[in-house]
Amino acid sequence: MADPVSAGRCTLVDGVPHRDGRAFVSVGVNYHPSPTGCDYWREWDGARIDDDFRGMAAAGLNTVRFFVFWSDFEPKEGVHDPEPTGRLVELVRTAARHGLTCLPSLLTIWMNGQRFDPPWREGRDLWRDVDLRERQRAFVHHIATELRNEPNILAYDLGDEIIHVDSAASAALGADEVRDWWGMLAGAIRDADPHALVLQANEASAVLGGHAFRPEHAQPLDLVGLHGFPVWTPFHIESVAARKATAFLPYLVRRGRAHRPVYVDEMGSYGCDETTAARYLRAAAHSAFAAGAVGTAVWCWQDFTTERKPYALRPNERRVGLLTADGREKPALAEYRAFARRVTGELAGFRPLPAPVGVLAPAADPPEEAGYLTPDGSDAPAAFYAHLLLQQAHLPYEFTSCDAADLARHTLVICPSARRLSLSDRHRLAQYVASGGTLLYSTGSLLDGAGDEELFGIRVRDFTRADGAHADFTWAGVRFPLRWDPAPIPVIDTADAQALAAFTDGSPALTRHHLGEGSAYYLNAPLEAQLNAPHRLTEAAWHRLYEAIAAEAGLHAPVTADDPSVETTVLARGDERCTVVINHAPEPVDTVVRHRPPGGAARSPAAAERLRLEPKGVRLLFWRAAERPA
Repeated sequence: MADPVSAGRCTLVDGVPHRDGRAFVSVGVNYHPSPTGCDYWREWDGARIDDDFRGMAAAGLNTVRFFVFWSDFEPKEGVHDPEPTGRLVELVRTAARHGLTCLPSLLTIWMNGQRFDPPWREGRDLWRDVDLRERQRAFVHHIATELRNEPNILAYDLGDEIIHVDSAASAALGADEVRDWWGMLAGAIRDADPHALVLQANEASAVLGGHAFRPEHAQPLDLVGLHGFPVWTPFHIESVAARKATAFLPYLVRRGRAHRPVYVDEMGSYGCDETTAARYLRAAAHSAFAAGAVGTAVWCWQDFTTERKPYALRPNERRVGLLTADGREKPALAEYRAFARRVTGELAGFRPLPAPVGVLAPAADPPEEAGYLTPDGSDAPAAFYAHLLLQQAHLPYEFTSCDAADLARHTLVICPSARRLSLSDRHRLAQYVASGGTLLYSTGSLLDGAGDEELFGIRVRDFTRADGAHADFTWAGVRFPLRWDPAPIPVIDTADAQALAAFTDGSPALTRHHLGEGSAYYLNAPLEAQLNAPHRLTEAAWHRLYEAIAAEAGLHAPVTADDPSVETTVLARGDERCTVVINHAPEPVDTVVRHRPPGGAARSPAAAERLRLEPKGVRLLFWRAAERPA
């Protein structure tokens, strides 16, 4: 059993959770008791909960996330039932006895695709109805008051995926309204519990969708909660075992942590066998940690025996636990136990280093933007595939904004298949290049190719629909085949830029423009967006484009593997370094990992180590910044 929880609450130090003066990595699980499911506040079984928490501690976990169903705690409007409130305190104290911190999800209405609505809400708008806003404020204040003296509260989640309680109403909110709602509830919690950390958990649409419940608007929160499952993405992930599947979760983490520390409070897999689920969890959990996640919680602890709501309509939700219904440990639990041991032991305190490559992801559409000026389709795939290409090129990267200070942190900035760069954004990018930065911009649409002579030294001549004339280009010894959507294809000419590669009609495909002290590369194709199709990622060595442009900018990966399916992410703890080596492929890989000497040039000799990695296998390589690994 884990040690009893100490008296210290969790705090954030430079975006890293700390307890008792030490970095704290939360490794947890989502929880409803198997026999009762979502009915556990009304059908209380304290002994069962005690047994379950003992099992979690024995598995090496340190956090339990659970759900405070609003309808159970406030069955009548304005009346907080003392019985479930007392049970809540009992649950938290039971967790403390087993060394578990708690992440209570408040205002729980939405669960597994169904609503558990307080009957008195009567469809009122959670975000705009004044009386209902007050009821929410009073409720979260009530819960935080009851728990403020409990030392093992990790953070409060304002409401799990609450946007789905009324998707139309939540989608209609602007960023200021979302910030106001977050701020109101977070303020009520902090008023009752001044030491509290606050987040609000949403699924991947917080990064990929068009609503305003996004990390970039989360200033009132301490952390961002994100969920990621490979079966629910717009990215044509071929299977749970696919390379892209285990790269999806770290992508969400990297997008979110550009704005706030990220807690992955739901992760796991659906629609696969136990072996596949275990391998997925191993690679995805390590990759999310390497990307900077401050904690993870698997969905969920145990398969359910109850057949009641929501499982009557969602029976697939009954079989995604780390334990079977009869208590047998699934292989995924062994993998998660090993992960927990690593990140709370030898990896404790290791964090990502500042990255020389920045990826400029597009902002969400402003609410007033509509009509014929709005490009068709989604901008979501481009940034995901930029993430994959950089991972395959082993280049350290992070997502960034177009703020001048953010841009200045990076030697190379990539704007993948960009369709929404404002005039002020372009001016800031021009200043960044003129000051010595390198920019790679791949155009997203015909209209976005216009007006860039100053920055890119090119002019749009016309457009064409003859996609055969723009079917491919070759550069740096690699052929890049293209698949155009049925839309106008821009045809460009150079002004001051140099053409580096051409299409078969002779028009430039890739150009370079020297501006001030830096260089701006213009790729006349939405390369990253075009990769969003099953198995497309394996059709060419796409990452060589990023690799070659980075080399032109003087950037070389500090640690590489000769197989692009192998991730090599370097973490730091003081002058200590750890390369997290992850095989994202579903088959074994024999690869050579090479460490470039600190400050070494491209041709400097690199220390090499031959590794055999099992499917979704992980290895850790430790070294010091002042040393070249042996």
